[in-house]
Amino acid sequence: MADSFAGAEQELHEVASSQTSLTDFGDEDYRPALRRLLAALDSDPRLTSTGRQFAYGMVLSTLVARLHTEQGWRERPDCLQHAIVRPLVIIGIPRTGTTALHKLLSLDPQFQGLEHWLTEAPMPRPPRAQWAGHPAYQASVAALEAYFTMMPDMRKAHDVVAGEVDECLEVLRQSFTSNRFASSVYVPSFDEWFLTQNELPSYRRYANVLRLIGADEPDKRWLLKNPGHVAQIEALLDVFPDACVVQTHRDPLLAIPSLCSTLHMSRRMFEGDAARADVLGPRECAYWSRAVEDTERVRRSRPAQFHDVHHRDLHADPLGILRGVYAHFELEFESSVEADMRAWLGANPPAKHGEHRYRLETYGIGVQDIERNFGPYRARMGLG
Repeated sequence: MADSFAGAEQELHEVASSQTSLTDFGDEDYRPALRRLLAALDSDPRLTSTGRQFAYGMVLSTLVARLHTEQGWRERPDCLQHAIVRPLVIIGIPRTGTTALHKLLSLDPQFQGLEHWLTEAPMPRPPRAQWAGHPAYQASVAALEAYFTMMPDMRKAHDVVAGEVDECLEVLRQSFTSNRFASSVYVPSFDEWFLTQNELPSYRRYANVLRLIGADEPDKRWLLKNPGHVAQIEALLDVFPDACVVQTHRDPLLAIPSLCSTLHMSRRMFEGDAARADVLGPRECAYWSRAVEDTERVRRSRPAQFHDVHHRDLHADPLGILRGVYAHFELEFESSVEADMRAWLGANPPAKHGEHRYRLETYGIGVQDIERNFGPYRARMGLG
């Protein structure tokens, strides 16, 4: 690779094209954000040699996904006319139960979801029986195995499986104006710029990526999940105005250090022992406290579109919580689906891959910082 990330912009595009035999990256509107990110990777983190490879791969894989997306839209332009009606969308501060709820709901065949491997190579979703023989699926499986071999503790905090549903963030990053980058790697100069940006263009592209992936099942209801939607609720409802939103809640005194621990693992991948834990807490407190208050303002104007799930209740009575979700949005809950969910719960107990341990003070914050940032939210939702 080039000596600098900023100097590798053209090289990255050429490598992405060589890997896919595709050349159309779409509209150039992503270039300013990409250049901001590349410049930040040169100046902000103290990357190890392995970390440089990870950072290069992070940008490269995003460009590869753009190429697959543009090719898909050329081959299936009809998909862009499909309406996405009343998607079920899970939002909430990270580490509040969004993943467990998402995995459970994805067992219901009335929903279609965003499988991890298709976020990396968007295309009309092939029949599941064909996935194992698909080169893009095989590449995704291999990449995840290498990732978790290098970072085994990450599986305790956030397991990812190629053929299972994943977060919308993995598609939203195609525009490079995304929290995906500032959370994964220490790039404060990029983050300062990102926090002033409007993500609506990213959301419009993301909605069209969903239309591509679901091109052969346009009438099947979407099940989506992204904690970050709570920070971009207006953009989400701009592209999906009739969305059925499930918002998860957990005391930030527990959720924020759990999130910081997970992000620190990611950053160690890039910087090794140089990765700073103490910078995480202040940033995540500010970001997510603003997010929940922004969402609260929107909720007041359309309360019927939102349904609350508390982390403690999800752990205590998961099927009861699921029945509440189905009832609120008038969805049919088949007995066979409930049986599948019971089986999943039995096979996936909490801490299946080991206990995820963390301490608040490690991340540059204390109890008083949580209360200062989240006091109104904690009181409103009965947390703590």
